[in-house]
Parts: sequence; structure tokens; C-alpha cells
Amino acid sequence: MNNKIRIFLIIMTFFYQAFILEAKCEDPLHISTETEDIALTDDINIAKAQVLKYPDNPEAHFNLAIALSHTSLVEEAIKELRKTKKLIRKTGGVVIIDNKINEYKEMLKNHETNPTLNNIRYRLAFSHYLKAYLISKDIKKNEESKSKKSDKNSSSINLFNKALLISEKNPLIKENLDLSTSYFKELLKLNPGDTWAKVYYAFILAEQMDEITKARELWTEVTKQDPNNPAPYFFLGELHIKEGKLKEGITEISQALLLRSLGH
Repeated sequence: MNNKIRIFLIIMTFFYQAFILEAKCEDPLHISTETEDIALTDDINIAKAQVLKYPDNPEAHFNLAIALSHTSLVEEAIKELRKTKKLIRKTGGVVIIDNKINEYKEMLKNHETNPTLNNIRYRLAFSHYLKAYLISKDIKKNEESKSKKSDKNSSSINLFNKALLISEKNPLIKENLDLSTSYFKELLKLNPGDTWAKVYYAFILAEQMDEITKARELWTEVTKQDPNNPAPYFFLGELHIKEGKLKEGITEISQALLLRSLGH
């Protein structure tokens, strides 16, 4: 009888542990370092694995966006940024992005001249861009309750689909966009050859600040600095198409696709 009880208890313990494990796997995702250990990484494979494991975690998608932004997969990088925006709004809004900004700033503290921390500056640039977006959405929600327009996931980069309300009435938006571009400018000051910083500095100038001429100049500079990089050709192509120059746009995008097909 004792052996039967012992066996029964062992079996029940096994099923209890299995039940607890399954329950943990099925718990709704909560954005916190206690339940989701998201590693700060630029490795695309690791970043993708984290997104698969935590599909509702905005930080996981942000990591993937950053990783993709250093590749020719420009459209995928922008797509992940859009997913990050949506998830942040669903899970905590500006508070979440403020926490990340403070965390990144803490990493930079007392290590301002460490070149290995340029990646943190890059993340800060995108974080302030996201914060400006979130503030604008909150303002729109309060001022325009009659309509809600969600971001569209598409293969197109959709430059100049401006969601931000830049005006003197909304100084926080301009402040965060200025902070975003200031980090990109700092990166370029530390390393003028950082073409990725130049590409996305131009992206924010064009998409959110209407500085089209400056953005075009920066993308054109990258085509000369790094002629095998498809990213600036994608953006220049989108710019031409937006301006109604279809032939020029197709030419630029075709060049980007050619370079990508060659493994660049």
C-alpha cells in the first residue's frame, strides 16, 4: 500500500509540474523583465527568435527592427518599427519608451567616449522618434476622437506618411524629433563613415520633419560612400515616386533590388 501511495504521489507530482509548466506557457504576456528576458541584440537570428517567443513584446520587435536596419531589408525594418509602435500603444504607451530611454541613457553615463556604445546612441535616436510618434497619437486621440487611423503593414516603405503633428502647440513632439536627430548627428560626428546612421537620419528628416532636400543629399552621399548598399536607393526611389517621378523611382528601386540579389 505504501508503495502504491508513493507511486501515486510521484505520478501526481509529475502531472502537477507539467500543469504548472503549461500554465506558464499559456499565461498572457506581460511586458516586464521578470517574465520576459529580452536580450539587447543586433543579431537578426537571435532577434527573430525573441519575437517568436514573445510576439506581443514591443522590445523584441524593436530589437529586430534595429537589427534589420543594418541590412538591405529596409522594408522589413520599417515594418518592425510599425509593429513596435502598435505594441507600445497597446501595452503602456509613453511610459514604456521612457523606461527604455532612461535605461539607454544610464548605459551611456560615464562612458561618453566609448565607441562600442554607439549602438546605444543609435537606439536612443529611434527611441525618441518612437516617443514623438506616441505623443502625437495621444494628441490625435484626444483631439480627433471621431476617427482612428492605424498604421498599415505593407511591403512599401511608405515614406512621408506623416503621423506626427509638428507645431508650436505640441513642443514635446518637436523636442523628441530634435533629440532623435541629435543622436544621429552625434553618431556621424564620432564616425563620419557610419552610413546606416546617415540613412536613417535622412529617413526621419524626410518622413517627419519635411526636410526633403537634406534627406536627398544624405541618401545620395551614401550611394557614393557605399555604392553597394541597397538602402539609400530604396529611399531615393520612394522619394521620386512620391514626387511623381515614376521612371526615376523605378530606376532607383531596381538598382536596390539588383544589389540585394547580388547579396549586398
